[in-house]
Amino acid sequence: MAEKKYDSIVYDYFEKKGGVIVLMSEDMLFKRTLSATILKIIGSKRDCLNVFENVQTGLKKIQEFQKNKVECTVFIERLIGGRPSTDTIITLKQLLPDLKIVVLVGETRRENIAYFYEIGVNNVISKPASMNNIIEKLAFTIKPQGKLSEYMGLGKRLLAAGKFKETLDICDKILSIKPDSPAGLMLRGDVHMEQGDRQAAIACYLKAHESSHLYLEPLKKLAHAYDGLDEDKHLEYLKKLDRLSPLNTDRKTNIGAVYVRRKKMDLAEKYFDQAIESATREAMSQVGNLAQRITEAVGKASPSMSEKYLAKVIEVKGATLNKDDIILFNKLGIALRGQGKWREAIDNYSRALKISPDDEGLHYNMGMAWFDGGDVNQAVKCFDRALKQNPDFYMTSQVASMNMGNIFLSVRRMEDALPFFENVLRLDPGNREASEKAAAARKAVA
Repeated sequence: MAEKKYDSIVYDYFEKKGGVIVLMSEDMLFKRTLSATILKIIGSKRDCLNVFENVQTGLKKIQEFQKNKVECTVFIERLIGGRPSTDTIITLKQLLPDLKIVVLVGETRRENIAYFYEIGVNNVISKPASMNNIIEKLAFTIKPQGKLSEYMGLGKRLLAAGKFKETLDICDKILSIKPDSPAGLMLRGDVHMEQGDRQAAIACYLKAHESSHLYLEPLKKLAHAYDGLDEDKHLEYLKKLDRLSPLNTDRKTNIGAVYVRRKKMDLAEKYFDQAIESATREAMSQVGNLAQRITEAVGKASPSMSEKYLAKVIEVKGATLNKDDIILFNKLGIALRGQGKWREAIDNYSRALKISPDDEGLHYNMGMAWFDGGDVNQAVKCFDRALKQNPDFYMTSQVASMNMGNIFLSVRRMEDALPFFENVLRLDPGNREASEKAAAARKAVA
């Protein structure tokens, strides 16, 4: 029944309200999934999906819809063209506060999700996403469920119009339905702030925070309310916010500024460093994605060009390199091996293993580099380490299985070689070379 309800909400959005979606994404799979959701599941006959692969054209379309009073929901990738979309989202919410925005992400950390909501995102969809998941998220984005949400929307409009008494009446209605509603309490606090009664506002915000300790908004209200009134409290709530949403560079800078005023320069420097590190990490994700796109464009046509750009991004990232960057080292190693630079490839994998010592792919690739250099025994040692980390890592790769089978065969480890040839045959039953070598290994083992 719930799924039908969501379908109905989304259908009405497209067919009765004339709503549209602007999708800013280079992901063709998500585009097809979203299109199929609208056409096949929802059954909309209108051309209501607008897809753009770059931000500028997408923004022009959003402005056009706003000008013509067309209800618009924006789906935007976390990264577009290798660049984080954070600034675009912040700008959109500043210019069009009521615009509904859904961010599309791959795997991401909790603090990233917290930051998205903090900058005004209405919902987050993790990819790959099912049609049902898209419908449910879209339904909650375009029409938050329940009477409380309806009252909150009305209350905010009344507050913006300066109708404080009417807003307080709405607060009473919200709190009669849900006595400890953080949203209702904050709305009442906002009325008191507008009326200049800061202490009454703080009391409401505190009660809202006590109702939901992980909810960021009451903490933000408290930090703002205490600014210029009580620096200890102001700092306390800034730091609580920082623990819950540690990617906000402006807040880290504000915390540092408080410590500067207190002449605690070591603590100020700590937060300023964290702000720079967080901003750098955001920029580095852009550099890393750009390098990856360049190497994908180059492909196997020029290993030396791939080496140039991959080495550059690893150099730029420097101290910020982490396990998410292992793919860069693996690509660089392949580019080096493609030029016969096996020693340099081994040095590259050694550096990567200091960051991620348990990565079986790095151990395997280092083994192949040793094999390129003619040291079969070192290659076998690397393969043994890779298998210790993940005994099944080769199962989906015919090439890795054949390579390891051949190298174990060359050092007369027949029993160890056999499973690799058998796996090749599982993936490619007609592989004649694997069949012959499997037979030879079986004979030797018997």
